[in-house]
Amino acid sequence: MTVRRISLDAGPQSVDDARRLAAELLDPTDEDEVVLTRGGRFVPRTIPEAASATAPDTPDATPFTLRLHDAGLRPRLTWVPDRTQRPADNEVTIAVATAALNYRDVMLAVGLLPPGAEAPLPDGPALGLECAGTVTAVGGNITHLSPGDRVYALAPRSLSSHVTVDARLVGTIPDGMTFTEAATLPVVYFTVHHALERLARLQRGETVLVHGAAGGIGLAALQCARARGATVIATAGTPAKRDLLRMLGVDHVLDSRTLDFAEQVRDLTGGQGVDIVLNSRAGEAISRSLELLRPGGRFLELGKRDIYTSTPLALRPFGNNIAFFGIDAYQLIAGRLPQAATCFDETARLITEGTYRPLLHLTYPATRITEALRVLQRSRHLGKVVITFEEPPPLEHPSSPLRLSSQATYLVTGGLSGLGAALAHRLVDHGARHLALVGRRGADTPGASQLIQSLAERGATATGHTADVTHEEDLRRTLAAIDAGGQPLGGVIHAAMVLDDAPLAELTDERLRTALEPKMLGAATLDALTRDRDLHLFATCSSVTAWFGNAYQANYTAANAYLEALTRNRRATGLPSTTVAWGAVGDTGYAARHGITEMLARLGLDNLTPAEACTALTQAIAQDIDVSAAARIDWARIRSMMPAVQTPRLAGLIPLHTPQDDGPDQLRHRLATATPAEALALAADAITQVLADILQTDPARLDRDRRLDQLGLDSLMAVEAVIAARRRLGCELPTLEFLNAQGITDLARRALIRLGHQAPTVPGPTAPSPTVPSPTVPAPAAPVPSAPTH
Repeated sequence: MTVRRISLDAGPQSVDDARRLAAELLDPTDEDEVVLTRGGRFVPRTIPEAASATAPDTPDATPFTLRLHDAGLRPRLTWVPDRTQRPADNEVTIAVATAALNYRDVMLAVGLLPPGAEAPLPDGPALGLECAGTVTAVGGNITHLSPGDRVYALAPRSLSSHVTVDARLVGTIPDGMTFTEAATLPVVYFTVHHALERLARLQRGETVLVHGAAGGIGLAALQCARARGATVIATAGTPAKRDLLRMLGVDHVLDSRTLDFAEQVRDLTGGQGVDIVLNSRAGEAISRSLELLRPGGRFLELGKRDIYTSTPLALRPFGNNIAFFGIDAYQLIAGRLPQAATCFDETARLITEGTYRPLLHLTYPATRITEALRVLQRSRHLGKVVITFEEPPPLEHPSSPLRLSSQATYLVTGGLSGLGAALAHRLVDHGARHLALVGRRGADTPGASQLIQSLAERGATATGHTADVTHEEDLRRTLAAIDAGGQPLGGVIHAAMVLDDAPLAELTDERLRTALEPKMLGAATLDALTRDRDLHLFATCSSVTAWFGNAYQANYTAANAYLEALTRNRRATGLPSTTVAWGAVGDTGYAARHGITEMLARLGLDNLTPAEACTALTQAIAQDIDVSAAARIDWARIRSMMPAVQTPRLAGLIPLHTPQDDGPDQLRHRLATATPAEALALAADAITQVLADILQTDPARLDRDRRLDQLGLDSLMAVEAVIAARRRLGCELPTLEFLNAQGITDLARRALIRLGHQAPTVPGPTAPSPTVPSPTVPAPAAPVPSAPTH
């Protein structure tokens, strides 16, 4: 049954009202919330904050850059205004027309670069490493470049409208070459030239094994090897990529998704092996490739995963006088600029001569940067992925910071503990120096004295007030005490809350009041008692339960919905008011105190940090937003666990491609009656589907007894697989287990152990995964027990 809510704004003629209501009832739509007014029919919609971003009028109107806010499987990337750049004496400034992506950008966005891999920068990671564009300014010592020159460059932070870079890393674009073509050149040819020419000293007649040869580095290596008269043996991961390499004239093309390449290379070389390996593969493929080197061979390592994880390396092949080189273009530019400049100069000369030519590429406008990174992450491209700036992207303009008066008092209900205490500190961050912190136990609240002392050390005077926000007289007494203190009331933040969870049928009048009164009556009383005061801040703390609902928290959900209605009512009368609905909050929030954050995460509500929750509130106040929300939501999971989110109101937030596959509860139900062999098959089927989705292949084509890295799963895909498997299976399988498992069947056995099920035994020694407790996940129709999101 679908429940529809209709609000009727009565007009002067009841017969007209009846007609409007009858039409709505007799001809219903999918809308479940409708407001009928004399001015028309209205329905609610929630829109992402990014939708309010604005684009500059012209490419040069507002400099901008790409900012990474949240690294992870689904990183949040925004284009933000940037500072105006001026070159130093040895630098040039370039108006970027195109910028190419590299795997370093993917690793930064996904969060796979470990601490210390790159020096931290004040503005966050420097996304982008190469670009093409037009010189707009030159430093005082520069004579070979001038404003207006068309150039390409090795330029960290080049995913920007303008970039300033050392002139030694800038080359002139040859006549007839486009900006898009030029953007494919700098990193790949700089890297390949450094690797093959300067380190390996490639000679005519030598044989080079190039892994991943259909990517940017691989295609550049083909050109370099041909120019040197070397023979190339190439590997690639898909039939289409291998066909491309054959079309490009590569005689020997092998499958990179298996380890069979090793024996095939021996056959092709008469058992002699190769002189050079240009490697981007991980795991066992490294050892197999090392064993293929002839005496005096050179191994050129471009990958990062095994280096950052300190993967052990078998030393026996080094007895043949072979050499191993780790190659990182970014580190070379950042740490050894003179050597990098020499290499770049040699590379630029070969580009000008036509020896190194532009690569195959895909182009994406800057507005689709997230999609472009996704394509690169999943290796769905050939050659390079290039971002174009023909149309400036929408910019997310940071709001002016909230500025509070040092001469006013700010009242915070629930302010002596938990998130209320965190908000007290945040108010001090924004200039408040007088705080009235309200709690039912006042200064006797555990931790209150330490809070007041820590605020005093920051220059703020905080006073604990004993008051029950449901009692008007208590609040009147608190306001009178503030008035007597000489610092007038300037703002109110209502953060008090009490819970009493139960199914709707068990909520007595008393239990309803327990949750309703602190939020609802407390807010209404504060509103009534302060309407005649000159406040510049009135904010209430709500929860996304008001948006999703929760069968165990009808009282709490209703109270939060009231806060949003109160805010709209106040603003309609010209009074300040803001409400922010928080998602689950870790550390100091209710969910953290009661140990249910992991359970909420399994339902699809990941944690905000207290700092993020406070920032969401203060930014909403600074931007003068009426009602907003801040939450981390796994839409695929929450759709299966809480079907109420699938409402027209929230349709704009849920990605169209969000899968609605079988969740962990359906799998658990089927496992409950399965034999060990059937259970193994069910788990293996689930994992096979996860991997097929990620590898973009038919599940039937995946050999369940082959190592996953041989199936083409790399470290980036493994991170994605961990998240998808957690959603599908309801248990945690670490990334290393995906990469080290003997196959899908082996991984399924490990999953069953974690799920508390018996798996069929296998002949021979097997190292089982350690047993971990089986996580308890409620059935899809079950509510979230005692789980407010703040």
